Amino acid sequence: MSVSNHLNTNPNSNPAQQQTHQQHKRKCRDQRHTHKHNHSYRSRLLLAVAVAISIISPALSAQTLPDNNNYTGDNRKPAFKNCAGYAPSVKEEQPENTYVFMVQATDPDPNQEIRYSLVQSRSERPKFFINPTTGVIVTGHTFDRDEPIHEKFVFVTVQATDNGLPPLDDVCTFNVTIEDINDNPPVFNKARYDESMSENAQPDAVVMSISASDFDDRNNSIIEYEILRERDFQYFKIDKESGIIYLNRPIDKRPGQSYTINVRAYNIVPDPPQDAQIEVRIRIVESSIKPPTFVDPIDVPIYLKEDLKNFSQLIATLTAVSNMPDKPEVIFELITGRTEQTNGKNTFVFNQIGNEVTISLGKHLDYEAITDYTLTMSVRNTFELGAEHQIKIKVEDVNDNIPYFTEVKSGTILENEPPGTPVMQVRAFDMDGTAANNIVSFELADNREFFAIDRHTGNITALTTFDREERDFYNVKVIASDNSPSSLFDNGEPNRGHQVFRISIGDKNDHKPHFQQSKYLADKLLEDANTNYEVIEVMAEDEDNASQIHYSIESGNVGDAFKIGQKTGKITVNQRLDYESITEYELKVRAFDGIYDDYATVVIKIEDVNDNPPVFKQDYSITILEERAFDNCILTIEAYDPDIKDRTADQHIVYSIVKDDYKKLLTIDNSGCLRLIQPLDRDPPNGHKNWQILISASDEDGVGTTLKSVKAVTITLQDINDNAPFLVNEMPVKWPENRNPGQVVQLQSNDFDDVQNGPPYTYGIDSEASADIKTKFSIDNDYLFANVMFDREEQKEYYIPIRISDSGVPRQSAVSILHLIIGDVNDNAMTEGSSRIFIYNYKGEAPDTDIGRVFVDDLDDWDLEDKSFKWKNDIPHDQFRLNPSTGMITMLQHTGEGEYVLEFTVDEESTYIPYHSVDADVTVVIRELPEEAVDKSGSIRFINITKEEFIYVPRDMQSPEALSLKDRLQHSLSKLFNTSVSNVDVFTVLQNENNTLDVRYSAHGSPYYSPEKLNGMVAQNQQRLENELDLQMLMVNIDECLIERLKCESSCTNELHKSSVPYMIYSNTTSFVGVNAFVQAQCVCEALLLNHCLNGGTPRYGENDLCDCIDGFTGPHCELVSVAFYGSGYAFYEPVSACDNTKISLEITPQIDQGLIMYLGPLNYNPLLPLSDFLALELEKGYPVLTVDYGSGGIRIKHQHIRMVADRSYQLDIILQRTSIEMTVDNCRLSTCMSLGAPQGPNEFLNVNAPLQLGGSPVDLAQLGRQLNWTHVPTQQGFFGCVRNLTINEHTYNLGMPSVFRNIDSGCQQSVAVAFSFGIDRNFIIAIIACLALLLIILLAVVVQKKQKNGWHEKDIDDIRETIINYEDEGGGERDTDYDLNVLRTQPFYEEKLYKDPHTLQSGMGRDPNDIPDIGDFLGDKKENCDRDSGGLTVDDVRHYAYEGDGNSDGSLSSLASCTDDGDLNFDYLSNFGPRFRKLADMYGEEPSDTDSNVDDEQGWRI
Repeated sequence: MSVSNHLNTNPNSNPAQQQTHQQHKRKCRDQRHTHKHNHSYRSRLLLAVAVAISIISPALSAQTLPDNNNYTGDNRKPAFKNCAGYAPSVKEEQPENTYVFMVQATDPDPNQEIRYSLVQSRSERPKFFINPTTGVIVTGHTFDRDEPIHEKFVFVTVQATDNGLPPLDDVCTFNVTIEDINDNPPVFNKARYDESMSENAQPDAVVMSISASDFDDRNNSIIEYEILRERDFQYFKIDKESGIIYLNRPIDKRPGQSYTINVRAYNIVPDPPQDAQIEVRIRIVESSIKPPTFVDPIDVPIYLKEDLKNFSQLIATLTAVSNMPDKPEVIFELITGRTEQTNGKNTFVFNQIGNEVTISLGKHLDYEAITDYTLTMSVRNTFELGAEHQIKIKVEDVNDNIPYFTEVKSGTILENEPPGTPVMQVRAFDMDGTAANNIVSFELADNREFFAIDRHTGNITALTTFDREERDFYNVKVIASDNSPSSLFDNGEPNRGHQVFRISIGDKNDHKPHFQQSKYLADKLLEDANTNYEVIEVMAEDEDNASQIHYSIESGNVGDAFKIGQKTGKITVNQRLDYESITEYELKVRAFDGIYDDYATVVIKIEDVNDNPPVFKQDYSITILEERAFDNCILTIEAYDPDIKDRTADQHIVYSIVKDDYKKLLTIDNSGCLRLIQPLDRDPPNGHKNWQILISASDEDGVGTTLKSVKAVTITLQDINDNAPFLVNEMPVKWPENRNPGQVVQLQSNDFDDVQNGPPYTYGIDSEASADIKTKFSIDNDYLFANVMFDREEQKEYYIPIRISDSGVPRQSAVSILHLIIGDVNDNAMTEGSSRIFIYNYKGEAPDTDIGRVFVDDLDDWDLEDKSFKWKNDIPHDQFRLNPSTGMITMLQHTGEGEYVLEFTVDEESTYIPYHSVDADVTVVIRELPEEAVDKSGSIRFINITKEEFIYVPRDMQSPEALSLKDRLQHSLSKLFNTSVSNVDVFTVLQNENNTLDVRYSAHGSPYYSPEKLNGMVAQNQQRLENELDLQMLMVNIDECLIERLKCESSCTNELHKSSVPYMIYSNTTSFVGVNAFVQAQCVCEALLLNHCLNGGTPRYGENDLCDCIDGFTGPHCELVSVAFYGSGYAFYEPVSACDNTKISLEITPQIDQGLIMYLGPLNYNPLLPLSDFLALELEKGYPVLTVDYGSGGIRIKHQHIRMVADRSYQLDIILQRTSIEMTVDNCRLSTCMSLGAPQGPNEFLNVNAPLQLGGSPVDLAQLGRQLNWTHVPTQQGFFGCVRNLTINEHTYNLGMPSVFRNIDSGCQQSVAVAFSFGIDRNFIIAIIACLALLLIILLAVVVQKKQKNGWHEKDIDDIRETIINYEDEGGGERDTDYDLNVLRTQPFYEEKLYKDPHTLQSGMGRDPNDIPDIGDFLGDKKENCDRDSGGLTVDDVRHYAYEGDGNSDGSLSSLASCTDDGDLNFDYLSNFGPRFRKLADMYGEEPSDTDSNVDDEQGWRI
């Protein structure tokens, strides 16, 4: 049979070959028919062939591949050594993996590896394991030889398999004996021994007999007895072998009394010792009382066959007498022993009739389990005296087990093997217990013309020679019979077991392999092919199924360039190829099956690839003059391509300058001409003596898979005298006051030019210097002299212009400034001083903190060593500590907020002034700052200002009205936010390394304003604030992630760090102690995490991050997730962090098809930080349009698949990634409705620190777009419709509660939205609303008239206190009883104003925003709204008296809040009622009034 079947699954793929194969089979059959009478001749011929093969085997094996260990010649099966003699054993109770035995099989074939395995049923739990290599058998189970398991022996079948083709095997079945160990203690046959003895008994009389059993075998089961030397042991003795107890001395107890002894039963095998003890009680009875006795007891064993099934058959009959004539009755008992042999499982039962008892069978017998029983029958009379008798029962074996075969079900014989060749051995076992029934013999039921079987051993041998091509298997049925008539079948014949075995005919290697092609061609193999790349596969076929073909490369493999799979024939790349070295390989390939081989040729052609970078012809350098331009090439660079062998041909090299910085200075063309664009500078700070220019040479004209090389070209510059010298003295130079004129310092200079153009230098006071400088200073050679005596109190420092000239040609000179400080001498007496220290104590947790020094007015400023400080009148303050040497004041921990005036006395004495003392006072103002103020703070980064300058109040402006820059900022912010100065805190002033200053502030009305409001309003008014402060703002809302890749390479999130440890800024008369709060970049993308519930929600008990919310607030943390806009409004929300992957999801319901839905970008143009990143989502003719600019160019994505119509909701999803931008509508993932784009330019993140804006924007986007050079400018028109369920990176936005807004409706008026969802026409809705409004007006008129008649108008309408009606309508006071007002919370009242005609609505907004409304009209309108609300009851009137109390969630009982919810408590309009309502506006509102604010109404700032 051809081996190609496993290579080609189609057996008819080669008809010619198949025909030849059939002819071969017919020829073999014809030959067998012709010579059927010449069997002996054929045997001799086969023997000769075998001898010949054995002779040439070494030669053939020498031709095998070096790494092939398989023998592929004639295959012979392995055989076990002395299988019949295997008799292993293992002791019981041994742990798993205990060594049992090692089997060994040999194979006559060379280089064969034998693998061993156990043959057993898959469902059977393995009891042994075998090492497949060594044949060592170990236990896989803990055996127990004793009751109740009876594991006395186990049959094991081992299979040995070789690695030939096909693999052949042999099996060996043997019995593993489980050896007994002494692991069971003796067990007494009775649980209690209680016997009687006559008072007349004499010594040596038999008292009783005890017995015990042992589950162990042989010597381990032999038991001896002894009486323990305790209690009444001296009265008795025991026979240690029989257990009979005798009386040892006369009885000395009266009847009714008893003796007690303890008897021990023990094994005679002491290792390990096993024993048991039992208490024996012997009662003394009167001599007249006799025990019963058995009449004619049975003393010989009773034999029973194990197949006894007649349970009514009487096995034994016993009779007993009472021996007490007056009491003849007796009671029999068949003792139930502790073991199965002593009837522990009630195998036998008894039946008493009078004084006679019979014994019969109670359960089936099994000789293989129990071979004998010892029954103890006890009899007692009325006086409880008894006697016992033991009956021995022997079980006889019968032939009740059918022989069964082991798990071996198959065997193999090779074709062409001579008759008599062993095939396999079958094994069968009979579980009967005796040799009379369990000897098995074998016979064949069929195929007797082909096979024979040894009736005793089960060895099957061949009777003929087989041809696998004629028949490849036989099913042979074997019968196993035992050696006695069956007790199961009443036919007088033995038991028989049947099993069919499959005998396969193995294939021999008797055909030569042959390649499918004599020559193979692999064309165009690229020279840069990877190692292990498959080039071609060659294939050879062999008709022998047993043959395995091995492939090898015999010749032509230069440099070991290729390798071939020995079994697959796949030729792969082994080494790096090089077209420039070898262009073609011709390999000779061999196919070898172990005996025969075949050869083929494989031609592999290598194809050239561009795998060699260009090579520069030489190193390049040149020397030129600095600062000089050249018209021609300063140098010509040449390189060639090694892949082009003709060096004279065009090399297709493209040259370029590598570094971008140098591309502004030099250029190179493709001919290698290097030119200067501008002159090069040799001198520092920007020049270099040697310029190293990296030149890149790319082959293949720089197109496609181009390779490049880089060469450094050195340009050396010759110096010219083009730099003037400059001073290098360490500045400032110090010269003490009151010193006589003299030499100050030796002047030192440097020059960037070479030495020939530098020193010696010439110095002189510049001619343009002031007369004062020329008078006080002079220069001699290179020394500066002071011409006068200086007084520091007159002038502390001088800036002296000195002209310095070098010695070069032409001569260069320049002016350097020498900074001279007049050193202080304590020559002025001090005077009294006052200073002020302001402290922010974060959460009141500041530790002991230095807050500033005691200030006295003193013209001297280097005199601290001459001063000492003390408390005035030596009375220290409890909350502060003073350092007497430095004057430093320390605030102690737990100091409360307030204003403290501290008084001190300062002493001073020096060489120039006498001892004197003055008083000094320090005002310390401490203010506690809550955590909310820091968490909701805004921030500004100023530039070109120090922290001391920011808090300093000039000494010439020391007055209560004098303000520092910090104070001025505080006042400006209070005006901007329309709140009092005391409600604004500037609590953090931190200096940065780059001369920038970080300032953090907060502001509040009733709650603290959100950061979005603070930063948004400051950004909108940045220019005005800069003019007021005369400072420059580098950044509003400090964001360390704003500059891409400055802090993080990918995602970046700002984290606010806060510390209770404050810091100090000291500036003589003013000190500031602030909160250490700053943001730090975290290189992660984290959504804003809420750990509390919003809008009156309460945390759900026992569940983290879940809230129980009021109706209408549907967000996960009770967010109001919808907001509506009219087309001229907007709302501000939290900004978005820069992330690798930002997902924005929202739902919109448009009313018109144009408008700006979302804008995320700068609020103003900042020339110091002109970041242009922005995102805009617009609606254009009903289609969503997304514009994204990462700061390096905008991309505009238009969705054209789904057009959005009015009154219908749409889901929008936006995904911003580093390399792609995606927008989908309604989760449509089809290619036709997915809008994709790629960011423009190198930037990869959206870096914006401004608030997120929805519905529109107050920013002039057109002007901002021109300033930032946007390629696409978003529309200024606002969105008209509803926005719902905005989530960004899984953070849900509280849309109904924006920080800043204008013309919005929180909640989108759900009732009208529902009406629209049913398809009702919008004009019909408007008509209904108009009718309702008319009815309300009529109703209002009636109510007003009625109230006027009731005298309501008589009350003082100007006395507006807490409610719009008199206080006597309230519930008797604000405390009332302790109930929660949440039970009275009403649904939000929505004015019917959103879904009117948009054009009518917009045109109706024409009221002058500066008009001050009438207070009466306001209150009347408010009252009308309450009257129209049928469910809006006055929550604090007498009807609801019982529900008020301290624990209510509504902060105030003001009737102004009646018929409203938290969303309506926006009292911004109070600021419009004039100055008299300013305080009320500060308490309730957050919006600046039109009259007191500089904010343009068009910006419309609101809470």
